[in-house]
Amino acid sequence: VVTRFPPEPSGYLHIGHAKAALLNDFFARYFGGKLLVRFDDTNPLKEKLEFEKSIVADLKRLGVEPDEVSYTSDFFEELFTYATRFIEENKAYVDMTPVEQLREQRMRRE
Repeated sequence: VVTRFPPEPSGYLHIGHAKAALLNDFFARYFGGKLLVRFDDTNPLKEKLEFEKSIVADLKRLGVEPDEVSYTSDFFEELFTYATRFIEENKAYVDMTPVEQLREQRMRRE
């Protein structure tokens, strides 16, 4: 079993994060697997090293020690390759709806 805890380094951990991290750690250990922490660093305008350090320290305080730590950005090239292939195989598409139209639809819950 491999579990993953994907915090976004744009804020401090809250109780929901702690619950998710503890459960992921529990199941990884219980089944002799691994816990991966993959920082979701896809929004550089909100992310700060301060939050990343705080998350690592908080996980340690909770007794959660990941087997691996990585960043979503480490996988951008691979993700791009998959996305391109899926689009070419008609298994995915790019939504070109203008932002304003998306906002309006969301407000109308369409």
